[in-house]
Amino acid sequence: MVALSSAEAGSLAAVGGKAFGLNKLIKLGENVPQGFVVTTQAYRSALQQGAHRAVVGEELGRELREAYRKLESSLVAVRSSATAEDLPGAAFAGQQETYLGISSEDELIQAVEDCWASLYSERAQSYRQERRIDEADVSIAVVVQTMVDAEFAGVMFTADPIAGYRDRSVVESNLGLGEAVVSGMVTTDRAVIGEDGRIIERRTGQAGAVIRLKSDGGTVTEQGDGTLQLPESMLLEIARAGRRIQDGFGVPMDIEWAVCGEQLSILQARPMTALPPAPRKLNVLERKTAPMLFELMPLRPTILEAEAWIDSGINPLVRGMLAGITGVQVDYSASLQRVDGVITEFIPASPRPSLQTPGRLLSTLIWKAPEGTWNEDPLYKQYLQQCAELDNEDLRQLPFARLVSIPARACEAMQLVTQLRVKYLRPMIPAAAKMLAALALSGQLSKFSALSITNDTVTHRINRELQSIASAFNLVPGAVDLIGNSSGQQALELLHATEGMEELARLVDEFLSEYGHRETASLLLPKAPTWRADPTPVFDVIKLLAAGHAPGEQENHVLEQILESPVLRLPFIAPRVRRWAQLVQKFTSVREDTHFEITRTMPVFRSAIVEIGRRLHEAGGLEDPEDVWFLNYRQLLDATSLESLSTAVVAATAAGRRRRNQELAAAPMISPATLYDLSPVPGALLHGTGSGGGQAVGTVRIINSPAEFDKLLPGEILVCPATNPSWTPLFARASAVVVDHGSAASHAAIVAREYRIPAVMGCANATTTLRDGQKIRVDGDRGLVFEASDASDA
Repeated sequence: MVALSSAEAGSLAAVGGKAFGLNKLIKLGENVPQGFVVTTQAYRSALQQGAHRAVVGEELGRELREAYRKLESSLVAVRSSATAEDLPGAAFAGQQETYLGISSEDELIQAVEDCWASLYSERAQSYRQERRIDEADVSIAVVVQTMVDAEFAGVMFTADPIAGYRDRSVVESNLGLGEAVVSGMVTTDRAVIGEDGRIIERRTGQAGAVIRLKSDGGTVTEQGDGTLQLPESMLLEIARAGRRIQDGFGVPMDIEWAVCGEQLSILQARPMTALPPAPRKLNVLERKTAPMLFELMPLRPTILEAEAWIDSGINPLVRGMLAGITGVQVDYSASLQRVDGVITEFIPASPRPSLQTPGRLLSTLIWKAPEGTWNEDPLYKQYLQQCAELDNEDLRQLPFARLVSIPARACEAMQLVTQLRVKYLRPMIPAAAKMLAALALSGQLSKFSALSITNDTVTHRINRELQSIASAFNLVPGAVDLIGNSSGQQALELLHATEGMEELARLVDEFLSEYGHRETASLLLPKAPTWRADPTPVFDVIKLLAAGHAPGEQENHVLEQILESPVLRLPFIAPRVRRWAQLVQKFTSVREDTHFEITRTMPVFRSAIVEIGRRLHEAGGLEDPEDVWFLNYRQLLDATSLESLSTAVVAATAAGRRRRNQELAAAPMISPATLYDLSPVPGALLHGTGSGGGQAVGTVRIINSPAEFDKLLPGEILVCPATNPSWTPLFARASAVVVDHGSAASHAAIVAREYRIPAVMGCANATTTLRDGQKIRVDGDRGLVFEASDASDA
């Protein structure tokens, strides 16, 4: 047992992250409540043989009682301080226990034992497993501190946790103890303070729970009246303390504080986690294109995804398309800022005209469409042939050097799609330009997006086939129930093994053979299994459609509305407008269908990486086969054989990069303030880009991934980070859609317009601001989201 003021001498391993941080605060001269630490050594000594349960023995009990009697107050807080706690990327917030208002020696001993036990609670173990923290490296200390009978308490972030600004602090406060704030029980008072001490923004909280300290021990929860606020002078003092603490620790900090009378106490300080990069200024073009580009990155790419897929395949594809059609140069790979290969930040690429741009644009305007369609072109047949050759490779039998070349071959084949896109999209550009001019002339420019909608895409064909399969499931008694609670592969195996389900199994097999290379996460993230590798999303959609929520086909009457204009309905203009409109829709179809073709190489790409990981793991080079995704692709390509790779170097490299990637996992790759205007709109919960569809009132349902598709109920409002084509069936049952990332040209916006439901894109933080079950009103025309009121939104 050591005093908090001496905790540093015991080191992090002896006193845990919380106590170590408190000791540093004391050394910095901050006012920290008096206390002591029950060390990890005491915990290990108290562990019962062969069990995780630790019991305070007689000798430790005497020491605890004696230390307790020496404190200035008989009311104390007992808080866990794990050795893996309050570290970069692993704050462990709320994972271990805290006990407030402990008022006797016996209560203290019980609280210490309960803190010890919380180290092996289900939630704490799950948290560590997710972050692959070795259980052998984890122990726990306990901090005992005198309670502060707080009039106000809360948290302070020394950088803006949402926007990432480093030159402002955010203070959240509430009456009473800070537990009401950190547990999320209340809507706090919130103030944003600049580094010059100026209050930039202040928002009053809502009257809610107030937790008070009882004089005889324990706490009581009361209803606040919302009339008292933290005085401005104290607010500024808290901000000044935060800047001192940040300077002392050297990183942005997450700080818990309490105020009693005129005295400020610091209760905890830890490095901020999940902090986005600082905002960057974008030019007009970058601000237009960045949301669409970032929409394709719902997750941080691993090193091999970045190097072997994005750098080698997607970047040449994007660069080749833009250069071929407009002469514009762009380096999409440069958007991914990296440290030792790990992606640290996404910086929007800036397309730049080249000397070839004027000539290329001029030739594009007069370019004639080739004969036939893109999928009859010899280039497409060549692409299919190369894909078939890749699919026919027996990856398990390939020599190592040939195995590691498979991803490069997949990316090389992909460039044939680039040529197809340039060849067949380029002639449609003039029609789009003329259509835009006609709409501008008739005052209907806002209708261009809706005009581009077409039902003639592979996504619509997929949806129709899924609807047909779902209908077949409904005709077979027990079929839907059979797959009800099974994962995709299990469901498929059940269909094959169950008498009477052979035809359904055949239908699903044929569907996966035709469309199974469709991505689940994003075109940019091949680590996620495709539908063929994991058909869970396919079965989720089948169950959704079998329940009677069919997408249906929507009629597009926009062209007829456009032609009602006196200018455009003239006999010599109307036929041209119709032809331009058809070409604009054809552009959408070709773009969508070739996107689908690009994914044709994803399964073999992923399978090759998985096989490389398996071999390295068996050779002792990787602790986990999945760690292969954190190796450099050049390192693998340069290896003449598996034996030529140093297994020790490979293992250390992959493990270190995996840990760094995990530290960054919860942090956005770009500040929302870089992409969107975060200025509050009076009365609105959120604002973004309106994508049409009018207004709708409904209940929020947050869907973060295809694994959660079945959670969306008919009539609910879909709230999600971003979407891709596999999300399309959800729009049939949603009454509106609100999306963190994207623009009016994004997939979610286009599909929402098809289904005539309101959509608000680029809200930045809809998935964290809104909550499941919350009733909201979505204005798809103005791009606003409001709290729904029973009176005005009934």
